[in-house]
Amino acid sequence: MVRQLTLNRWNWSQKDGKWVYIELINGEKKYYYQLEPPKEFLDLTFKIKVLNDKLITCKDPIENDKIFSEMVKISKRMQSMDKNDYF
Repeated sequence: MVRQLTLNRWNWSQKDGKWVYIELINGEKKYYYQLEPPKEFLDLTFKIKVLNDKLITCKDPIENDKIFSEMVKISKRMQSMDKNDYF
């Protein structure tokens, strides 16, 4: 089953092989496409990688929890990236 693309956030369209942002304007969908991932997506991906590396080496459970919580915040931001950051 293919996931429906979400309005008002960046989506990866496997069918089109592109990033797509869908905006609803006066009841009509307007599509924005780009091949490269949004810059914020790349920045957030790098931050998650750095935090994951820290998480792997960290022995303190309290610090682990803080790192993991930060990773969750970043992940949520990735899920709601807005078009206005890129156009």
